[in-house]
Parts: sequence; structure tokens; C-alpha cells
Amino acid sequence: MQRALMGLAVPAARILDAGGADPAEPAVLAPLLDQLTHPAMSLRADPESGVLHVEHLNRPALDSAGRTHGTAGRPLAQVFPAVSAELAQLARAARESAAPRRAARLPVVHRAGDPDPLHDVRVLPVGPGRTVVLWHGATDPLMSLTRVLGRLENLAAFEDDLIAGTSRWSEQAYRIFGLDPAAPAVPLRRLAPQLHRDETDKLHDLLTELTERRHGAHTVVRVVREDGGLRHVRIAAEPLLTGGVLTGITGVYQDVSAQHHTEIALSATYDRLTAAQTQAALRHQLVVQLQQAIVPEVPVLQRLHGLEVAARYRPAAEEYRVGGDWYDVLPLPSGRVLVAVGDIAGHGIDSVTGMVALRNALRGLAFTGHSPARLMSLLNEVTLHTHGHPTATAVCALYDPADRSLCWASAGHLPPLLLHDERARFLDPPRNILLGAVPSAEYAQRVTPLSPGDTLMLYTDGLVERRHTGLDESLAGLRSAAERLGRGGLDERTDRLLASVTGDTDDDTSLVVVRVS
Repeated sequence: MQRALMGLAVPAARILDAGGADPAEPAVLAPLLDQLTHPAMSLRADPESGVLHVEHLNRPALDSAGRTHGTAGRPLAQVFPAVSAELAQLARAARESAAPRRAARLPVVHRAGDPDPLHDVRVLPVGPGRTVVLWHGATDPLMSLTRVLGRLENLAAFEDDLIAGTSRWSEQAYRIFGLDPAAPAVPLRRLAPQLHRDETDKLHDLLTELTERRHGAHTVVRVVREDGGLRHVRIAAEPLLTGGVLTGITGVYQDVSAQHHTEIALSATYDRLTAAQTQAALRHQLVVQLQQAIVPEVPVLQRLHGLEVAARYRPAAEEYRVGGDWYDVLPLPSGRVLVAVGDIAGHGIDSVTGMVALRNALRGLAFTGHSPARLMSLLNEVTLHTHGHPTATAVCALYDPADRSLCWASAGHLPPLLLHDERARFLDPPRNILLGAVPSAEYAQRVTPLSPGDTLMLYTDGLVERRHTGLDESLAGLRSAAERLGRGGLDERTDRLLASVTGDTDDDTSLVVVRVS
């Protein structure tokens, strides 16, 4: 280092002693540039054409250009054809502004097969028409590391020279600490005034690890900026040893404020989610228990007034989608049998509570002896006055064993399926509006005669609806499946139907199958 400094001092002294001579003469610049360990060259612009010519290249610059001699006096475009245009533009800007110009890399876009790019290019004006160009090669490991650190977000390099008592910061370090880039870098051992008062112990422990134990270490501290901002900064450092003597410290600063705030937010969110999940689990358990109490999944086969009745309830595939499906089979004092199926729109506790309200209301209204059409009109008014203002579809049927007739009304529900002599057909429903849509709605009804052995199927949309299949096609599949059931007990045939027809909308399903004895 001493020999290098002495070598640089000789041409420097000549320049200073020259007095009135042109300090930018190539004969004076050349020895100075030759002492540099990284590439450097001097350029001069032709007074008439403005074309740049190379006056001198030091040995690293010759290596960078792929030449050994014969470059002096040649146009720049012949020596560095890939970057001559960019260098000419920087040189012109430097001369016009009388200030240095820089470029991170030339050319900006590098293609395979092109010469190696020039890194950290600096162009300095040194007199009328003359400039000096300094750069680093691609093989310079220090420059490569600096470029890599510059690409990493909120990451900055630093180095403390403990022998000379100086420090160097990369440009990003000044932004992290909120300091003026023109200010001197702060050594790690004097960083305490930049930190929160509670962080000085962390800095002391870090310095102890680096300087006494001679081990690499890291820590996270809070930095108080001059603008009042608070940043969380990770310090990772390594000691530099020369002949067993600690001569310096090198490392990086990383602003981890965003990560720190994210961790705090995630922690708080996790706590809230845990509490919400616990509440949701209890809420869901209550809803499921309520639904199962009202709509049992596999009820026992019933025999009522000349009817065999099998009912099935299949819950949604996803537990959280607790729905509002219901069914009811109820013998009435008149000797008739109420058979009903309904579906509240939506899912969750609101749907279940709405289902409970409508099912119980229909049960009570059925004892009045009204017709299915009148029962639907009254149930519509109940729906309109139910909390949450639900809407629902439903089928309400009254079977009279005296003449084996089925009087029924539908409120926007899917059509019942009648299986007679192993042939299935859908009953044409009256065109009635769904429940809860408009007040004072009037409902029409149908009377369908039944014969011994006839089987009637009432169901909700979860049985047939499929995401990528039209409703007509889905209903046709249900009709075909019903015709393929063959002979057997009602329970067995109901289970086979439920197994062979499955919707894919993750909705719950209610199925009521009645057979005339």
C-alpha cells in the first residue's frame, strides 16, 4: 500500500507543481491512470467533429477491451464499439455540466456473446474536450457483491477500518438510517446515538462478540431517525482479522420493519382468529344439534293411514354449510296425512332458525283443516314476518286414504316424482311464487289420484343439482334412476335412490318417499 501511494504521489505532485500548465495533458494523466488497479482511460473530443478518441488506457482497461496495444488515437467506437454511444453521451453531459456522470452498467442490456459490460462507470471532465472514464470489470468480486446487495430490498453493506478509524457505507445504509448521503458514515461502535435507548445493551453484546470473542454475530435493534421515524434494523457482522489482529468489521444492515410489523399483525390476527374459530365451532355445534333434532338423518320407516313413508336427510358435504332443508310427515285428526318438503335459501344458523319457524308453523296450521293452497298462503305470511326475512320453496301435500287422493300445492319447488307400474313421471306443479317473496300471495293446488303400489318422491334441490349440468338433464337422471330401482322394500329402494343420485353443489338434501299400501 505504501508503494502504491508513493507511486500515485509522484504524478500528483507533478500536476500540482505544473502551475499554469494544462493539468489534463495526456502525458501527465497517463502515469496517474496507470497506477490504478481498476480500468481507466482518457478520452478527447475532436474540436471539429466532436468524435471521441482514446488517448490512453491503463493495463486493466486494455484487458477489458481485449487489446494489448495500438489503441492510442483510435476512435472510441473502434475500441469499445458496444458502449461507445452511451459513453459519448455521458462524456458530453459531463463536459457541459462540469460534473461527473455515472452509470451502473454499460450497456444496460447485455446479450449472450457480447463483450463483458462495464460496471460502475464514472466519467469525469478534466479539461476542454477531455474526459476520464473509470469503471470496474465483471470479475471484480467486491463490485459484484455490492451490486448483489443493491438489488436486495432494504439491505446495505458497511465496513469499519479499525486501524485507520474510518467507515464506509453503501448508499442504501444512509436511507435506512435517514441520514444525509454527504454525511460521514457512522462506525458500528459509535452507533448507539442512532438507536433507541433500550437497544444499547444489544449493541454492546454484538460488539463484544465481534471484538473480544472474534465471532460473527447478528441482532435486531430499533433505529430512531432524525425525522422521528422508528425502524427495526437487523445488523449482521463479521470481524476482519489480519495476522491474528482485529483490523476491521464488515457486515450488512437490513431494514426489517415491514417484516416486524407483519409478524405483530399476524400474531394479533391469529389470536383473533383463534377466538373467532372457537366461537364458530360452538355456534356450528349448536346449529348441527338443532338441525339433527328437527330433521333426523335416517328416521325409522313409518306406516300411516295406508301409506308407507321413508325419509332421508343427507347433510352438506362441508360441515360449515349447514342448510335449511326440512321435511315433515304428520297424521292429522281428520285422518289425512300431511307430507311436506321445504328449503330455506342460504346456509348457516339463520337458515336453520328460519327452517324451524316455518316447519313448526306449517305443523300448527295443518291442524286447522285448511287445504294445501290455503296453508301455503298462511305460511307465506309467516315467512314474511320471520326474523331475517327468509325466502323458501316448499311442497305441501295432504293424502286422503278414503279415496287415495293427493291434494298438493307447490311454492316454487321442484316437481314431485310419481312412480306408477315402474314408470316415472313428474307431476306438473301449479305456477306459484316462492314463500316470502310478496305479501298476500294466492296459491293454486292440484289433486292427483293414486293407486295401490304407487310411489311418490318429494325432495330438495341438493339431490339433483350439479354445477355443470342443466336442471332438465339432472331431473331426467333422477327419473331414470327411479325407474331402475326394481322391486324391494321401501327402505331399501330409498337408500338405493339416494346412493345413485347425487348432486355436487355441497348442499344438504331431504328426500321423502311415500308408497300407497
